[in-house]
Amino acid sequence: MKLFLLNWVVVMTKYFVNETATKYHVNPNSVIHKYIERKTKASDRDSKARRSLGNLYALYVLCKDYLDGNYNGSSFTDLMRNIKSMPFGSKLQNHPLDNRLNDEVRRQYGVSDNMLPVQPADLGDGKKARKISVDLLSENGMNPKETAAFVVASIDKYIEIINDNQTAYLNEIEAASTEDEIVKLIMKAFEYNSDARLFEIISFALLHLHFKQTKVTITINGVSKEEPLMLFRTGRTNANDGGIDFVLKPLGKFFQVTETLDFKKYFLDFEKINRFSLSFVIKTDMSVDEVRSQVEVDAKKIMPNAMVSIYINLFDDIFTLNELNSILDWVKSSSKLTAELKEIVINCFKLEYGLLD
Repeated sequence: MKLFLLNWVVVMTKYFVNETATKYHVNPNSVIHKYIERKTKASDRDSKARRSLGNLYALYVLCKDYLDGNYNGSSFTDLMRNIKSMPFGSKLQNHPLDNRLNDEVRRQYGVSDNMLPVQPADLGDGKKARKISVDLLSENGMNPKETAAFVVASIDKYIEIINDNQTAYLNEIEAASTEDEIVKLIMKAFEYNSDARLFEIISFALLHLHFKQTKVTITINGVSKEEPLMLFRTGRTNANDGGIDFVLKPLGKFFQVTETLDFKKYFLDFEKINRFSLSFVIKTDMSVDEVRSQVEVDAKKIMPNAMVSIYINLFDDIFTLNELNSILDWVKSSSKLTAELKEIVINCFKLEYGLLD
């Protein structure tokens, strides 16, 4: 029954945008339809797309504001309050309403300024305000109210499906009663199409257990203190954290979790933190040496060797699926460690999805 329900959720996600568009007479070739369709791909539990809610929520509150009759817009403060009141929205920042949503639409579809979703508004009180682009909602002769209703209904459905998906995994891991069940659920994170958030959470849980087995001695002003290495998450997936996902205390090592081998991504992460060394957790079956070699070879195709050497030397530790699987093998040899792994995953999962807010 559990498998049937999960498959039903996945099948359902493939059609809801088109069905909703038909209901509200939204042109499938319109910018708004293309945008909603692309941004909701991550509703599929097996999608590799990251679930980025900030821009969708900005679009949602603007369209909802329009449907509520606020044709001249609303204050920035009120719109942000509405965003933060939405599911998983409590930690979202103001960037989408400022420029991030507009930048994404301009980059993806090359539209003119009047077609950008977020438009400045003047409420006559001097306060910062925003409104939805009626030109965007009216493209190809569409009815702007129907288009706004399409956006709201589609995003409502998207959030419902995300909630079903994350609740399904959380229910599975919480209900796992044997060590074999726990390990099988953990290994789902290593599958090619697994959710990016799940992979980051599982990686953290495994590395947290791995590092805390090591104790270090810190001496300050002649006073020594022994303590275990402790790995901490610095934020949630997709957070504006400057490219840092984990930090290892007291060594001060920074970690980034990724699914790509694109050298440009790694080098950009180094630049974000002023070329400070980074460790990487990479979703690949390649060995550590193979990863380093591929990154270096690819980079040298378009960059001077001297510059490539600078970046390559900034790589600290690298963990691939090989290392994570080895840690998992060690964990599952102990009932206590397996139970601790399960607890860490559950707590991280609840924090990630705002269930502890």
